Amino acid sequence: MKKLLLFSLSIFGLLFIFNTSSHAQASSDFKVGGGIIYGSEVEAIGIQAGAKYGFTEEISGAADFAIFFPENYDWWELNANGHYHFLQEDNISVYGLAGLNYATMSFSADLGEFGTASASNSEIGLNLGGGAEFGLDFANLYTELKYILGNADQLALSAGLRFDI
Repeated sequence: MKKLLLFSLSIFGLLFIFNTSSHAQASSDFKVGGGIIYGSEVEAIGIQAGAKYGFTEEISGAADFAIFFPENYDWWELNANGHYHFLQEDNISVYGLAGLNYATMSFSADLGEFGTASASNSEIGLNLGGGAEFGLDFANLYTELKYILGNADQLALSAGLRFDI
């Protein structure tokens, strides 16, 4: 899984480095997209899909759904974050984020002749972190690093693409 994460981040990095013809594009207030995410507590990579809406030039809101792929259990989460863009130049935007996280973990095991056993747990946490968005010719490349405070403490690193709608 770590090799897949490193490979994916390398591809996104190369897209940014070699895209020297990027120009600032007319930006829509509403963007949708997805990408990959890695969580330190779940110790697995996952996929993420979400949307972002710009209320003003400095303030935007984002919501996303992420599902991780650990070996022995299921883990998914919903996030709702507010972004404050403190640096915006040409095709680069850097922002801080804060918001809420709802995570669900579930486990199921086959006990043979004794039947099956299952357990699940849900947690609510607080997201704190930051990110950056880079304008490409066809979309915006985003990267985010956030820490989720709560019973399921976790550092999450994500990267992906957002498209104007």
